[in-house]
Amino acid sequence: MSAETDLFAVLDAAAGLAALVSDRIYPVAIPEGKPLPAVVYLIAGEQRNVGLDLSSHGTATAFSLQAIAETYTAARAIGDAIEAALLAEGVPVDNRSAGLDDETGLFVDLIEITWWG
Repeated sequence: MSAETDLFAVLDAAAGLAALVSDRIYPVAIPEGKPLPAVVYLIAGEQRNVGLDLSSHGTATAFSLQAIAETYTAARAIGDAIEAALLAEGVPVDNRSAGLDDETGLFVDLIEITWWG
């Protein structure tokens, strides 16, 4: 399985997150016409760790996850649920921030992680 598949499985199985966004967890962008709130995730980068003998020692995949909602409170609650699901799998959050998307008027809670595989 890929890191992306593994991440989706963790998010999809999180009951607390499902209570807030149902099954609205999407790669890269929210499909047109889909309701909010939702979660969007994307790969921000991958680093393959290779030894001097060219043997593979795993891959670090950086993910950016966005909790998108119509209110700041809702976006932060979704972010909390994402963080709880990740921590239950032993994946710590590298960075977390929140803000307002000026173009859409929607609130975003941004979570950045590194997934080792």
